[in-house]
Amino acid sequence: MGRIIEEWEKYANVRFYYVDSQDAIIRITLNSHDGSWSYIGRDIVTVKPPDPTMNLGWIEDTEDISEVDRGVVLHEFGHALGLGHEHQSPSRGGVLTLKAARASDESNVEAHCR
Repeated sequence: MGRIIEEWEKYANVRFYYVDSQDAIIRITLNSHDGSWSYIGRDIVTVKPPDPTMNLGWIEDTEDISEVDRGVVLHEFGHALGLGHEHQSPSRGGVLTLKAARASDESNVEAHCR
């Protein structure tokens, strides 16, 4: 998983250091019953140790990381770095327009838009 996390170092002015301590800033759990999530940006420092600041519950418990798992790790670390979702941007003016024809899987879009 470390190699995936380090991909952020190529694109953001950030360096990750791995520590085995409850005092780490980003504390990851792998609770499969709690989904995948992360506190966003500086909100992480408001979480008192040893509570987790990120959960990667959707990651498969295998030696090989799938492309889906890779995407989940990159996504959640983007949140940890302070990035939100595009649809939550204040620049959209409170309007969200879904163009189902541009989605790669319309059945998936329809299922999530009900």
